[in-house]
Amino acid sequence: MDKNWKDKPLFIDYCNHKTSQYAVTKWHYSKIVPGGRLVRFGVWEKGKFIGTILYGCGVNKDIGKFINLKMHEISELVRVALDNHNNPVSKIVSFSMKKLKKDFPNIKALVSYADPEQGHQGTIYQAMNWYYIGDTAPNVKYRKNGKFYHPRTLANRDLSEYEKVRTKPKYKYCYLYNKDLMSRIKSLIKKYPA
Repeated sequence: MDKNWKDKPLFIDYCNHKTSQYAVTKWHYSKIVPGGRLVRFGVWEKGKFIGTILYGCGVNKDIGKFINLKMHEISELVRVALDNHNNPVSKIVSFSMKKLKKDFPNIKALVSYADPEQGHQGTIYQAMNWYYIGDTAPNVKYRKNGKFYHPRTLANRDLSEYEKVRTKPKYKYCYLYNKDLMSRIKSLIKKYPA
């Protein structure tokens, strides 16, 4: 670790599960750390911890199918959970993307999703010149006592106690580390959602 990290206006390095969980439960609308293998980055400004950025590695075996990449060649940006900060979110995420690529050189692309039900259109991704490649299929969540649950978290439970709710499609974005992959997504690229 850089011995002068506390003096830096922005410092990003790996953090443990407990630290990233704290940030997600405090500063992310979902309050949930996703399952599966994660790469966890902590974010500090002038030595103050201000959040976490999480990348998922291999949760969805078909994550790279749209671009013909294997699981170890693509990762998903799954959480950006930040407290008040001085640096733009796009700068913070860009720094984490550079570190991810440096430490995991086999990664050729990233994907992420913006949830319109949370008022998100993917402004962060647009600011970083990610490609908008369309919407996901509509999904289903379950609700009980005003709280929503993803179907995976309710495996082996009696779903008759839960209300089934259809959700809007999410906006899907892609970032290419390897620009020679452009031919694989060119036909998918669409105008940014307004």
